Amino acid sequence: MVLQTYGKEIFSLLVPLIAWILNTLFRAKAKLIIARPHAFTFLVEQPLVDSSGKTVSPTQTMVTSSYFLANTGRETATDVEVVFNWKPYCINVWPARHYEERVESDRRYSIIFASLSPREHIGIEIFNINNQLPQLIIARSDQCVARTTNMLPQPVLSAWKRRVAVFLLFAGLAASIYVITLLLQFLVLKTPYGP
Repeated sequence: MVLQTYGKEIFSLLVPLIAWILNTLFRAKAKLIIARPHAFTFLVEQPLVDSSGKTVSPTQTMVTSSYFLANTGRETATDVEVVFNWKPYCINVWPARHYEERVESDRRYSIIFASLSPREHIGIEIFNINNQLPQLIIARSDQCVARTTNMLPQPVLSAWKRRVAVFLLFAGLAASIYVITLLLQFLVLKTPYGP
């Protein structure tokens, strides 16, 4: 049988290939995610009046939306750009940091951040009065395009529960690798296990 004859050679060729695949999959890179955790329309009981004093509408609306942009990767994202269909009436960035604004010839509105470090996040709040909000077109950086994700509130677990879960995950991973190695050794090399 080929596996019995050349088992060690095949195994020695597979190890660098698996190492290369793992290195490619898990290498440090920037990964942007963007989510829209909240949007709301307030109905304001105040009449909308035009310049001549005539009532246009008995009520007004205030529309708000929140965006959460984060770098979940292990490398810094540079020239991070968030593009909306048009410039909203009001915009707020939290935590407060420097950004540049750009309005394109087709009225597209961009917010540009110089960089976003690993595990850093930015909240962008926009709002409009008596008008719709612009849609988010794209969020991108020099390294990648942001992946849109859903966000839901969830309870925060205590630190000791998170540490126990991480320990159990790593223990299970180590045990799985050990069992797979033993199985491969037994199947390919017909090496007996145990005393």
